[in-house]
Amino acid sequence: MIRISDKSQCCGCTACMSICPAQCIIMRRDSEGFDYPMANPDLCISCGKCEDVCPMTHAKDAEGPVETLAARVPDYTENNPSGGVLPALAANVIDEGGLVYGAVMNPDMTVSHTDASDMQVVERMLGAEYVQSELYASFEEVRYELEAGRKVIFTGTPCQIAGLRAFIGHDVPELLLVDFACPGVPGPGLWEKYVKAIAPNHPARSRDSYVLLYQQNMTLRPSCYQCPFRKGSNGSDLTLAVLENAAETVPEFADSKSVTLIRVHSDKGRKSISAIGLPLKPVDPVLALRGNKALEGDIPVPERRDEFFKGIHSAKDIIKYMQGFVVKESIPAKIREAVRSLLTKN
Repeated sequence: MIRISDKSQCCGCTACMSICPAQCIIMRRDSEGFDYPMANPDLCISCGKCEDVCPMTHAKDAEGPVETLAARVPDYTENNPSGGVLPALAANVIDEGGLVYGAVMNPDMTVSHTDASDMQVVERMLGAEYVQSELYASFEEVRYELEAGRKVIFTGTPCQIAGLRAFIGHDVPELLLVDFACPGVPGPGLWEKYVKAIAPNHPARSRDSYVLLYQQNMTLRPSCYQCPFRKGSNGSDLTLAVLENAAETVPEFADSKSVTLIRVHSDKGRKSISAIGLPLKPVDPVLALRGNKALEGDIPVPERRDEFFKGIHSAKDIIKYMQGFVVKESIPAKIREAVRSLLTKN
């Protein structure tokens, strides 16, 4: 039976809940706003599947990509920080009657995984979501669709990909696993508090506090600080990221608004990229990582992290409370505007 004694050893991927044949595991939110599995001992049949499937306790050694590429996609770059490779991949699968799974912002401002059978829904998956998405029954749905013979692309954080790979249990030719460079995730509990606290009580500029705390690693899930999947041990086929130093790495793409870094981890990933017909350039795998913190190693835990979460529930003004923990420094304009856009268009 799954028991979480060290929260840094649980990424919240839901694989244990999804695989339980007795359905005795639920995801319960803790005081920091993160979801963790909790098993009902009265229903547990002691099969051990929940422990066997946990990607955190069975993490593999990281392996470097078999190929590192840069891609330029003029048609989606303006709305997609990853440069538009996902829409190109998705279009091929949808044309063949397949599905794409990814995180979307819902009208109530929650973020959850959903499936897409048309490109309009895929486009909702393109914006960066600064919170861990709710997976609900996504893993079971993916397995059902694969058993029905449909092609599936599943996109998510490295730990979500690791969880699904462990849940499926073996490589499936029809399943393409795509993760993105992830610098860690805040929890849905904090996000919900923050959304309720903004407008109409605070000016727009106060919204930066959420992003600043995220950027300063204050609000990350405990497992994010020493993530075992960030460097390529999660079984994904492709990793997508913004190529931060395009002018140095691939000068011929430097005039683009956004250039995607593609780390190819499997033959399946290589074939999928080759099939989309986009302009691609091989890049130096070491040089390509420069400036991308989301693909680097462990993240230091901020000294005041525990203090922040202990006081968040008693704070009368959440925005002012959050601002009190911000280390004053400039925030990248593209991140600031991305969050403002999310909060104003929904």
